[in-house]
Amino acid sequence: MLRAAVLAGGKSSRMGQDKALLQWQGESLLQGALKLLQATGAQQVFVSGRPEHALGVVDLLPHCGPPGAVLSLLSCLHERAQLDGAPMLLIPVDMPLLTLPTLQKLLTGAVAGRGARFRNQIFPCILPASESLYLHVQQLFRDERHLGGQRSLRALLEFTQAEPVDDAAVSLQEFRNFNTPAQWQSLGNVVPSI
Repeated sequence: MLRAAVLAGGKSSRMGQDKALLQWQGESLLQGALKLLQATGAQQVFVSGRPEHALGVVDLLPHCGPPGAVLSLLSCLHERAQLDGAPMLLIPVDMPLLTLPTLQKLLTGAVAGRGARFRNQIFPCILPASESLYLHVQQLFRDERHLGGQRSLRALLEFTQAEPVDDAAVSLQEFRNFNTPAQWQSLGNVVPSI
């Protein structure tokens, strides 16, 4: 089983408005991200940080970034008795240039029971929805000493022995985040990949 989630719980403070609701190519960034994840064939799709959404998962620890979102997603799966080690594909809501072939390349390169990411990127990525990862992330947030690097998505990928997938054939523009009004304006000059 493949699970997937769009991370949409950030404050969007640098953008000055909710990034998930920004319109591009006739739909919001959140709608576009969900359509992309559904196109991968994921059997379960979640929206992290948006409890009001039909697919929403509440952030248990608001404003704790992607690791906090991972904790919330794993907690949700734990409550459903679904921590079975299946892959969980994660994308941020502010990466509208990602394409299905790129996500398929990542999924193809993943190794069962381990994380995966493109060699030079953090997002998109895959983490195993496992009990061991859930317990590890819980401990990181319980222990006040674990700040910065140990509580990063990079560290979680390392913990899961993430498989590095070659990104040589992927356009670097697909990995662009749009966090500020100036970056958002520059999106108008980008021709989307097919």
